[in-house]
Amino acid sequence: MDKKGADKIGKEMKHYVYILECKDDEDKITYYCGYTSRHPRIRLKDHKRNVRSKKRKHYTSRQKSVKLVYSEVYGDRKKAMARERKIKKAGSGYKRGLVGKNV
Repeated sequence: MDKKGADKIGKEMKHYVYILECKDDEDKITYYCGYTSRHPRIRLKDHKRNVRSKKRKHYTSRQKSVKLVYSEVYGDRKKAMARERKIKKAGSGYKRGLVGKNV
């Protein structure tokens, strides 16, 4: 891992798609899907600290509890981002299925 937390496969960057399980004040569970070139555990810390790249709050910043429950790794950025879009479009049932397989 380099100083910024980016992983590399040999000389190739690793790209991750991850799912976070979020609980709100009423203990309702929702899932957040994201993409990162940093390890998902490092990205999770960013979510918990509300570190963001844009001047808007993350969905996860409003949650009582956030934990990493699923991740996939890719050697290609475009494939990882396409996978993230597919998961986001598929909805919560699909995300629950992925998380259930990962447990």
